[in-house]
Amino acid sequence: MKKPNLTLYLVTDDRFFIERDLIPAIEAAIKGGITALQYRFKNKSTRQMYEELLVLRELTRRYKVDLVVNDRVDLALAVEADGVHVGQEDLPPDVVRKLVGDKMYIGYSINSVDKLKEVEHLPIDYIGFGSVYETTTKKNYKLVGIEGLRQAVKLTSKPIVAIGGITHYRVMEVLQAGAKGIAVVSAILGFEDVEKATRSLVEAMKNYYRKIQHEGFVSP
Repeated sequence: MKKPNLTLYLVTDDRFFIERDLIPAIEAAIKGGITALQYRFKNKSTRQMYEELLVLRELTRRYKVDLVVNDRVDLALAVEADGVHVGQEDLPPDVVRKLVGDKMYIGYSINSVDKLKEVEHLPIDYIGFGSVYETTTKKNYKLVGIEGLRQAVKLTSKPIVAIGGITHYRVMEVLQAGAKGIAVVSAILGFEDVEKATRSLVEAMKNYYRKIQHEGFVSP
């Protein structure tokens, strides 16, 4: 099984592709520096998603970027994705593990510190935790806050990928809280120049790592 590389993790969303072509936008984000792509769409047919994923699988392999499929274990297996991401209303992680074996890693969404106590035993490889900040991407989201993120990091041995309202100027705060990766939607796809927006996030992450190297700062 491939080790996840979720440092900068782009998640797709239907509303950003109403008047924009998917493949060129994703390639621009890849060129900008994302390390992983989660394919997440709610309003497309299975056939359309499969055909798009085939193209994205070739693209992500060429650039050595992880490809993760949201919810759809069948599609993840069909295109040989690197990972599959499920939430609390999807197939349980132990069932997903039986289906995918050691072919891919599994991510699991958690939106409260209390829920973390229930997932330590699950066969998952990382936790998507949020929303860290207010966000317009999801309508019915639960705000965990930066303090919730700090608590979550201390309560689990699983790597945590922070999501929700993260922009380039919030990157340092999120990484200082202990997140192993940052997942974004509008911070990249909300801009016309996708590559430039991605580079802005990458630079913010680099600035954080330069800072801790210079100061000898150790994240909690």
